[in-house]
Amino acid sequence: MWKDTSRYLSELLIWEIEDYLSAQTAKPDKARVAYLRLVDHRAAAAVAADLEAGGSFYAAAKRAHVFGMTLPGDMFGVVTRAERPSVFDAVPGTTFPPVPDGEGYVIIRLIAFES
Repeated sequence: MWKDTSRYLSELLIWEIEDYLSAQTAKPDKARVAYLRLVDHRAAAAVAADLEAGGSFYAAAKRAHVFGMTLPGDMFGVVTRAERPSVFDAVPGTTFPPVPDGEGYVIIRLIAFES
């Protein structure tokens, strides 16, 4: 019995590593995001330029609100893979360029994935 103990422990460790790696590669179906809803293309372009220059997403959102460039709506939400598939190809912290959305434009920042 003692001869096989090291072999058994080695196999057990391999199984645990495989389980861990498969859990890490599972594709999430939901993501937490922050929204910045803007009134028009000009406002979206100005905020996008600020963000591309290295500005903070939250500081840009606050400035846009102060200057009346935002639309009402929740700043945080959850999206699914079906709603916004491009979000799931990114890493948390990614800010996406503005896209048309309803009455105006929206800039989305990926916060985290949910399992």
